[in-house]
Amino acid sequence: MSFAVPGGPEVLRHGDLPDPVPTPLQVVVRVHACGVCGHDSADRAGLTRVPLPAVLGHEIAGEVVEVGADVAGFAVGDRVACKQFATCTRCPACAAGDEFSCPDKAFVYGGGAEYVALDQDTLLAVPDGVTSADAAITACAIGTCLQALDDVAGVRAGETVVVTGAGGGLGLHAMQVAAALGARVVAVTSSPAKAPLLAAHGADDVVVTTDGDLAARLTDLTDGRGPQVVLDNVGHPDLFGGCFRALAPRGRYVFTGQLQRTRISLHPAFVFGKEAVITGSSSTRAATFARAMDLVADGRVRPVHDTFPLTDAARAHRAVDERRVVGRAVLVP
Repeated sequence: MSFAVPGGPEVLRHGDLPDPVPTPLQVVVRVHACGVCGHDSADRAGLTRVPLPAVLGHEIAGEVVEVGADVAGFAVGDRVACKQFATCTRCPACAAGDEFSCPDKAFVYGGGAEYVALDQDTLLAVPDGVTSADAAITACAIGTCLQALDDVAGVRAGETVVVTGAGGGLGLHAMQVAAALGARVVAVTSSPAKAPLLAAHGADDVVVTTDGDLAARLTDLTDGRGPQVVLDNVGHPDLFGGCFRALAPRGRYVFTGQLQRTRISLHPAFVFGKEAVITGSSSTRAATFARAMDLVADGRVRPVHDTFPLTDAARAHRAVDERRVVGRAVLVP
């Protein structure tokens, strides 16, 4: 699944590539499953800087078939999954567990193929009982939500968490993560038809954006207090306005996505008046990846995905672009 020029799903091509050769600190993985998310769509469309030609795919799970000379902890035959980026593992940031600040941080590509070479620091062993499709999307679709809700927002049991874009690939998993952390979950969606799906994946209440004043609905659902946390996967000014107005004093508003290039504006007085925190969360640290995999292995979070043959990569991308996928699209070679 490679492309040489940016564009729509039709630019994706299938063809033969040389077998990957691992560096001393890499392993070669036979890909069993590879997720497709909005980042892949942005890469393909030319919204990010990707060296071309490129093979997309960073949500990868499979079996180790070759190990580099200096690899430790992984062997041929191991089932593994990867997180979204590799780091040097040696700099002060990595030593402190802050891989996001590593100067050599590099995004993972190459999962849309039969084989891929991956740095050992990106890998995590897949527990027995966790399918490859589930493992493939654990770091990105679940770990990203866990990073945002636990590490960034510091969700506490008993708090109310609002999840926007609740029917999307992040939203369906964010609700489950919030529930696993002991929170009450309010799902915000533009589609009334998705209410049963959202309830089945962790929503205690569902608010449809077309059903009147969003801020008033969220405030009423929390007995006038407002939610303590908003996880915003959409990043649209209309949603932000309603959700932020409802946010409780000293609440935390965390952005994890933006579906349109639309600016959001606000009066600083509204922020310091609430003593609110507005922040963002973008990825998954190794420690969070491991905790996310534990949630999947324990059954506290159930990965949601639609599978497509690798040969149907263009169809999978089109379904993602048109928001027709329930959860994540997963390619299977």
